[in-house]
Amino acid sequence: MILKFLKPRTVNVLLTLLIISLPLLREQVQLPTGGYEIARYRPIFLLTSYLQMQDWYPFLLMIGFTLAVYVGASIVVAITSKLLKKRSSIKQ
Repeated sequence: MILKFLKPRTVNVLLTLLIISLPLLREQVQLPTGGYEIARYRPIFLLTSYLQMQDWYPFLLMIGFTLAVYVGASIVVAITSKLLKKRSSIKQ
């Protein structure tokens, strides 16, 4: 199994940092008055917060989430680059 697409490249790393900087995680809490409060969190903020608090289990979960995002971004970049190479070779 070839895992060459996981090699850190500028595009992969920047795309991963962009994705984990977006407010992706959402928490909905019911208030005692009967309403709801919705909070949105950025994964990179949670990662640094858990590291500062030395709360290791959620920190490792966020590391796993970041790695999953990196693998997904690497797959998208690899597929896109193959399609662009194929398209440019057809035009020539």
